[in-house]
This record gives sequence, structure tokens and C-alpha cells, in this order.
Amino acid sequence: MKKKISIIVIICCSVVLLSFLTLPALTPHDKIKNYYNAHFETLSQKIAGLKKSVETDQPQKNIQEKFFQARMAYKEMEMFLEYYFELDVAKFNGLAVNFIEEEDPTAYQEPQGFQMIETFIYPQYQRKNKKELLRYTNKLLGVSNGLSGNNNLFDPEDFGLDAVMEELYRILALGISGFDSPIAQISLPEASASLNSISFVISVYEDEIKAAGETDYDQITRLLNDAKTYLGQPVSFNQFNRADFITRYLNPLCTLIGKAKTACGFTDNPTRYALIRKTSNLFNESSLNTSRYLNDDTINDVRVKLGKKIFYDPLLSANGKRACAGCHQPGKSFTDGLPKALQMDEHGLLPRNTPSLWNASLQMNLFYDSRQKKLDDVVMEVLSNEKEMNSGADKAAEKLNSRADYVQLFKEAYPSADSGVTDHKIANAIAMYIRTLISYNSRFDQYMRGQQNKMTATEISGFNLFMGKAKCATCHYVPLFNGSKPPTYYYQESEVIGVPASRDPVHPVLDKDPGRIISLKVDFFNHAFKTPTLRNIALSAPYMHNGVYQTLEQVIDFYDKGGGQGLGLHLPNQTLPPDKLLLTPAEKKSLKAFLLTLTDTTALSR
Repeated sequence: MKKKISIIVIICCSVVLLSFLTLPALTPHDKIKNYYNAHFETLSQKIAGLKKSVETDQPQKNIQEKFFQARMAYKEMEMFLEYYFELDVAKFNGLAVNFIEEEDPTAYQEPQGFQMIETFIYPQYQRKNKKELLRYTNKLLGVSNGLSGNNNLFDPEDFGLDAVMEELYRILALGISGFDSPIAQISLPEASASLNSISFVISVYEDEIKAAGETDYDQITRLLNDAKTYLGQPVSFNQFNRADFITRYLNPLCTLIGKAKTACGFTDNPTRYALIRKTSNLFNESSLNTSRYLNDDTINDVRVKLGKKIFYDPLLSANGKRACAGCHQPGKSFTDGLPKALQMDEHGLLPRNTPSLWNASLQMNLFYDSRQKKLDDVVMEVLSNEKEMNSGADKAAEKLNSRADYVQLFKEAYPSADSGVTDHKIANAIAMYIRTLISYNSRFDQYMRGQQNKMTATEISGFNLFMGKAKCATCHYVPLFNGSKPPTYYYQESEVIGVPASRDPVHPVLDKDPGRIISLKVDFFNHAFKTPTLRNIALSAPYMHNGVYQTLEQVIDFYDKGGGQGLGLHLPNQTLPPDKLLLTPAEKKSLKAFLLTLTDTTALSR
């Protein structure tokens, strides 16, 4: 009898074992979906734990620890939420102020999510705010439960390594800058949690990466593990060496995973508009998609040559005395060195400072108030403005049509178009030249590409301040150093910083220029201006839209004091944090030293 039972048991075990052996292997799609579902459940549990700690009046230390755990759980989900649920991200990790995104000016975003909750419990938790804190925590828990409870919402397409590249860019440009942990300053462990999700996705595609043979899979995993160890050092947020972390870990990871992405045939998500190609590190000039805003209007060398000739020819103006280069002088970062530009009569002043043309083709929004989107339209507007060129593109076309040399050049540049010089061809040719003005080979860029001798210790310290304590990188995003929002860098932000009308420290007055609200009738954008690039900033003084500051030292002092509100101005919609930065004189010098490393005019000799 015992023998029969043993045989039956063996048969049953064999059947069970065979059933497991015959189960189909999980696909990468299945593994990622399982990871998402499991971690989302964890996220909801951690938020619930935070809620309970507040409800039961636990000590501040416990509440902050529960918040920390919930944040880490969110960061392990961040890559998937940002990539597949972009519209819901603000509900988890929106700014702690009222905000409107440039990509959808009708979508008014109220403060909510982790960043808002952070303001109640850091640096000190006060029980008098318990009711408000619970209101935001309950709202966050409801959003989390809603998404995690519906497994059918998440259906990852085969863009795995594309999402990974975006998360690496996000860690570099936002994560380690403290963008979404401005008070608690727990950005370093958050970055480590984000790397955990990247490690998982890389492991999911291990077979594909190894089979492609283009990248060393083991090297990627070593770098990921070493990066997490580096982030775990016992250093404060302000002491963290971001320059070292980026050059030793993030840049190599971006390069290796970018190669793997290409070799494995992973495509970009067509719904994720991006200015920087997600195939290498952010400081690789070939990563720039300089034609991103041009549609099919690709750069043509013959047209560039023609556009350059017109750019420096005063014939375009009504009085035949002013060329584009009169206000946009190459030696002054394509500005004119004046607080505000002179009118064509050289007596009156235009309302704003002349903006630099460097990297203009890498910007979605043009002019300080972002009123134009295409360089061609900018040229057309300037030619028609009676105080700038006062000719109009059509009159300029008449002048150029009377010149045999220009007629021939236009025939060569536009052979398939209608014969003759037209206003649109003029604007297009000038725009073509401006599109070649790419500044991306500064000493800073060379340092980031591995040439360690290109920056001094003081300059490196300045970069770390820029990315950390000074909070510059939370508006001037690396590597473009303008308001192009990471990780896709496609949309460009405007900010309200409270620029004064003069440098009077005793009786400061807000500059009257209303800025962005002129072209976008939303109260939020009153006194908002496009965040300009800091590349070649050493050459573009004076600074701000009204040229109020003559030196970089004055600009740094303005931000150190907390912008307009820090000066005492009434500006309730200021988006710049009004808190003093408390930079030391030595830190200010280091910060300026770093800014001077962003100079690069090599495109002028091409």
C-alpha cells in the first residue's frame, strides 16, 4: 500500500513539475507590467502608512520617515508614470505652487502631491496644520489607489530603453538638482531609487542587449550599482559632487544604454516630442536635434551662405543703414551691449534688451514674451517693425531684386521655388543662418566629455553650486541652460522672478513690462519672461529683459536675495522661491567662475 502511495505522490509531483516547465516564459512586456503593478501597490501602502502616522499624531521623526518611504516608492515608479501617465504626474509630484505648463496654458495646476505635502512636514512638522496635511495626503492616496487598482490602465509598449534614457536625463537635470525635493533635500536617495527601476528594466532586456553585441551589459550593471553606492555616501545635499557623479556614472550610462537602444532596434515613442535625441549623453553635440522645430525645412548650406550675407547687409532697412548684425553683434553674443536696443533713428529706445541668437534654433519660444514659434516669423516681424528695420520684408525683396548678385544667389539657393526674391525667401535664408549658431563646445562641455583638465577646482565647485545650493539649475536646466524642460527639452518655460526697474536698493520698483501676458492672456503669466540660455553669458551683458544689471555679480546678488519678493516687491505670482540662498562671497565667485566656462563661439569660424 505504501509503495502505491509513493508512486502516486511521485506521479503527482511530476505532473506539477511538468506543468511549470511547460508554462510560457514571461515576456519583457509581462515583466514590466508585473513590476509596475507590484510597486504601485507598495506605493499606495506607503502613502497609507504616512496618512496613519499623521492621524495617530506620531512624532515628527516618524512622520518624516513615512514620507521618506512613500517618496522612495514613488521614485521607483517615476519612470513609468512620467512616460505613460504624463497627465497624472502632477497629481503625484506637482509643484508646491499654483502653476501652468507652457505646453497647455489652459491646464491650471493647483498644488498637490508629494511636494505640497513636503511643505507641511519639513523642516518642522506643526500639528496645527494636521487637517490640511491630511487633506493633501488623502487626495494623493485616492489618486494612487485609483491608478493601482486598475491593472488594465498600464499597457507598456516596446519603448523600454527609450523610457530609461528619459529617466537618466531626468535624474541628471532634475533629480540631483533638488527640483522636486526643495525643502526635505532627499534628492540623492530619490535618485538611487530611480536607478533601481532602471536596473530592473535593463535586466528585463538582458538577452536583447547581449544579443545585439554593441554594448557591454555587465559594464552597464556595474555602473548602475556603483552609481547607487556613490549616491549613498554620507554627504549632505549641498556637499554632493554632481560634476563627478555625472562624468563618472550618468554620462557613461547614457552613452552605453543609448547604444544598446539603437542596436536593439528600440524606437522613440512618437508621442514623446523631444529636442535631444535619446541615443547618447546630454553633452554630446550630435544628440542635439537642431532641426526639431523646422519640420521639413532642413538646413541647406547654400541658403545659409545667402542668409549670412543678408544678415550683415544694411540694405534691408528702410534707411539702408541698419543690418541685423547692427543689433545682433557676433562679438557681444549677438546682442548690442546696451540695456535696451536703440530704435532705427538711434535716438529712442526699444522696450527690451536685445536677446542673444545663440542656440535660437533649440528654442520653441522666441522673444522674451515667447510670442513667436518660428525663426522665419521672427525675421518677418523685425523687418516690418517701424522702430527696428521699418522696411517690411516685401520692400526688402524689392531692393534685393534690383541687385543682380542677389537675384543670382537666390536662384542658386531656391532653384525649385518661384523665380525672384520674395519676402518669405529672405526670412527663410536669414533664419537658416541663425540656425547654424549653435554653442555646445564650451570648456564645460569638453569637461563633461571627459577632458578633466578643462575646468579648475573653483569652476567645478561653481557648477556644483549651480546644481545644488544656488538652485540655478531648477530653472536654467542642464545642458541647454535655458527653460527647456527636461527630460525631452521640447517645451520651454517662462518664469516670474520680479526684475526691478532700477538697481535702487532702498526703493525698489517692479519693472512695468507685463511680459508673457501680452501674448498669452492668463494672469499667471503677468510679468513672466522666457528663461534665456546662459551659454555665452560672459559676452551678453547687460542682463535681464530690461538690461538692469550690468554685471554677473549683480545678477547673482539678485537671486541670492530671493528675486523681487526678496527685495521687498509685492509680486504674489512670483515663481522664483523668495527665500535667501545665503551664498558666501567665495561661493558667489565660484558660481561666476563656472558661468564663464559656458563660452563657446566656435560656430562663427565654420
